[in-house]
Amino acid sequence: MNLAVPRFSRPVPRFSRLCATAFALFVVSILSFNPCVASHPFHVSSAEVNWNSKSGNFEVALCVWPADLEKAIARQQTKAIDLDKVDELDELMKQYVASRFSVRQTIDSTAQPAREATADDKSADIRWVGHEMDLQKAWLYFEIPGDQQTGQWEIQNRVFFELNEDQVNHMKLTGSSKPESFSHCKAKARTGFATKLPAKKTANQRLR
Repeated sequence: MNLAVPRFSRPVPRFSRLCATAFALFVVSILSFNPCVASHPFHVSSAEVNWNSKSGNFEVALCVWPADLEKAIARQQTKAIDLDKVDELDELMKQYVASRFSVRQTIDSTAQPAREATADDKSADIRWVGHEMDLQKAWLYFEIPGDQQTGQWEIQNRVFFELNEDQVNHMKLTGSSKPESFSHCKAKARTGFATKLPAKKTANQRLR
């Protein structure tokens, strides 16, 4: 079943092909000698992170396996969870994502060792948009506060690392001067990047 993707406050790209292309991203990461792909991962997630230069926020669509999501929330809540029956599911999803996925502004992305985001971190504050789920995939939509000014940032995606030793989280960053793709695993759990405004088209380029 194809899921329609809800819109954020401003238009964002459609993400319906992300789960289907997880393996393709995996192959690309092999070619870039990524330490996350020393062996073929069975547990993967895919995300598109769009920097909205008008609002400054990072708009995220995260695609995960429902079974792993259920296990992760149950582990965090220290009790059995049924995603089909639990009350306040969106709030539980938000709490989990905020503790595992972060974008924070940095001056030097290599200055500090990687550490897990927590609900107490300012960077962990997210605006929850919603979710869609079927038997095979769950789409989680949220925004992370950013800055309209360009700058240096660090992203960490530790979703399901506490569950799966072979977890690999694929991400694509859009909205900046050029798209970037990267993967996170326990051996490489953070990535520094810069937000840059796309170059303005010249008069000749606009006429083409």
